[in-house]
Amino acid sequence: MNGQYSTGLSTPSTASLDDLGPVGTMLREHGRAKLSGLLRISGSPGGTVFLRDGLIVAASTPASPGPESLLLRSGRVSEEAWNLAFTAGAPSGHLAAELVAQSAIGSAGLEVVCLSAIFDAVFAMELFGAETCEPETTGPHGLLPPLPVLPGITSDRLVRDLTRRMAMTAVWQEIGVYAQCRPKAIRPLPEPSLPVEKIRHDVLLKCNGRRTPRDIAFVLGQGLYVIMQEIASLVEAGVLDSGSPAAPKTVSAEDPTKLPTLPQRRRGASKVAKAVPPRPGRSTLGPRIPPDLTVRPEEDPET
Repeated sequence: MNGQYSTGLSTPSTASLDDLGPVGTMLREHGRAKLSGLLRISGSPGGTVFLRDGLIVAASTPASPGPESLLLRSGRVSEEAWNLAFTAGAPSGHLAAELVAQSAIGSAGLEVVCLSAIFDAVFAMELFGAETCEPETTGPHGLLPPLPVLPGITSDRLVRDLTRRMAMTAVWQEIGVYAQCRPKAIRPLPEPSLPVEKIRHDVLLKCNGRRTPRDIAFVLGQGLYVIMQEIASLVEAGVLDSGSPAAPKTVSAEDPTKLPTLPQRRRGASKVAKAVPPRPGRSTLGPRIPPDLTVRPEEDPET
């Protein structure tokens, strides 16, 4: 970055870094147990983590782009090169070797992308909410996704990164940056003069008030955490509106875990019944559907 914009608001507290969360706890437990198999994590939407001898070799979730999306959507690998390599190498489990052999991408660059996909998938599962975990033992020779990272990542390393990322998302909530926010650009940025500035410029162009960070991550072929980090930086710089209210900083004195409630109305205080008398045999108010449950036409995040 050029130093004009920062990439966060403040440093997470030590207490937040000690909170493993559901996914972190699951990874640490089964990693230390040397599981060879997979973890099916239920949630919204949940995901799958693949392990060999306790090392994490792959992870996938609908909440964040996997290696294929990161390679193709970002332009790192052309669709033609991917199709050729996939046809030649995927059936025998040698897709990575074929991509490198065809000079579609370097081995180091491919490893970085696959590693980042694992870290991002685990982060996304925790961010969107994980509930239960079902371990399945397949043995050290079980079937793996097309682009695993071998020999794998220790659960302790993955958990350390996960807790750091989750602590940062708690900080970003102070300016209204959530997983479900729909940011909108307020003013444009100048054309990027350095390659490292291009991602920030691209993120801003995709913030149209309809796309969530996940939508933008899939459109650009970038990790969910990277996208949220850039959104937080742009909001802080004043060029982007998060589209969500900032997290409240005060809570009820009676119960610090609950937000203040609205004042209660007294029955009959509004005198509506006197102004509009009810019709005989008919309820004054019919059943109401909460606004969040009304059916609305879906908007295409690509537009």
